[in-house]
Amino acid sequence: MEQKSKAVYWVWLSLCFPVACERVVALLEETDPETFYREKTAYPFLKPDDLKAVETVSLERAEMVIRKCEKAGGRVLTMEDAEYPESLMHIYCPPPVLYVRGDLGCLRNRLCVSVVGTRKAYDYYLSAAGNICYQLARSGAAVISGCAVGTDSYAHLGCMRGGGPTVGVLACGIDVDYPKESHGLKEAVVATGGALITELEPGRKVPAGYFHARNRLIAGLADCVLLGQVPLRSGAMITANAAIDQGKDLFCIPPSSIYDARCMGAASYIRDGAKLAFSAYDIVMEYLNRYKDTLHPEVVERQPLFITEPEEKGEIPLPKPKSRKKKAEKPAVSAPEPAPPPEEETLLETIRQEEPPGILRTAAGIAYTLSPEDSPRSRILSLLSDEPRLIDDLAAACGLPVGELLQTLTELELEGAVEALSGSRFRLAR
Repeated sequence: MEQKSKAVYWVWLSLCFPVACERVVALLEETDPETFYREKTAYPFLKPDDLKAVETVSLERAEMVIRKCEKAGGRVLTMEDAEYPESLMHIYCPPPVLYVRGDLGCLRNRLCVSVVGTRKAYDYYLSAAGNICYQLARSGAAVISGCAVGTDSYAHLGCMRGGGPTVGVLACGIDVDYPKESHGLKEAVVATGGALITELEPGRKVPAGYFHARNRLIAGLADCVLLGQVPLRSGAMITANAAIDQGKDLFCIPPSSIYDARCMGAASYIRDGAKLAFSAYDIVMEYLNRYKDTLHPEVVERQPLFITEPEEKGEIPLPKPKSRKKKAEKPAVSAPEPAPPPEEETLLETIRQEEPPGILRTAAGIAYTLSPEDSPRSRILSLLSDEPRLIDDLAAACGLPVGELLQTLTELELEGAVEALSGSRFRLAR
């Protein structure tokens, strides 16, 4: 018989059972994948469907899965591989196989923070999540999220903006374009030294009800979980519960309203001891002793909270009582029409006057600390117009590495300033 790699037997085993299956855990306590393939022992905990799959799933199919993974630029990690994350060994139903694009080594000996929240988050939460992840990256931490739109995207983008690595845990195969809005984001995650990871084989679309199982991986890869906007009955609560089951810490962005059910999913966790995160400082200082060689608290320890105070400090102004309108004796003079907005102001460089100095707030609501690194964004925008341009042409014109250019274009696309077209072409958003 032809000698097969061990990875083939691991992939074969994963194809014979449902995702997050307790019977796989029990099986691996009894034997290894290659021995089980050769002997096909009918252990009493196996179901008839399991034994049927064992007889019908072929090694050739497993080999085809590995080739598809490699074709997509990924590789297969098994529980025997040194690169397999140790933290996942201790979660509920560790995945026997992981499919990975990028560098998972970015998570080693580093504070890892998972960030979750609703896809339709308020600007307040998006801005806070983006800024905290930016600060986390600057201080030496890595950020993990699910590559979805909304909170996930801002977490990944904030981390990349801060120069840190970020990891996306996918709910589909590594070559499946889901969600389509996150295609550019996922490419940027890999290009900037992060990774994409999934337990689903290439070509596999999101299985029904899979997000519950996927979220155990998001919690499992991290030291702690940061909750953004969490409505009651939110899927983000699944990740929070998984983190609690795994003995991980929970941090919450302070709710924007205690009267809004769309913000109060985190309330029960806060009451039970979850910590509030006003900035990355609140998270970093909790893990300073554990990661003293890789964390840089000086980056965040003196950062102020950017709060606009009332003009009279210490006294909250009361609302003015509404006056009753008198009947007008003469026809009311109509108010002048508001002046039209300036034409095509630079979206990413306009600083609102009410923002604190040094803070840049984009059209999408996220605020960044200004630095000289923002100049490439201006350069890229100045090179774009309504006419599409190839990414290679842009790279040559602006003098940026393709990886950095792709990351910046992804940020601009998600912020509504740039539009990505087929064939690696980009133009200003219309």
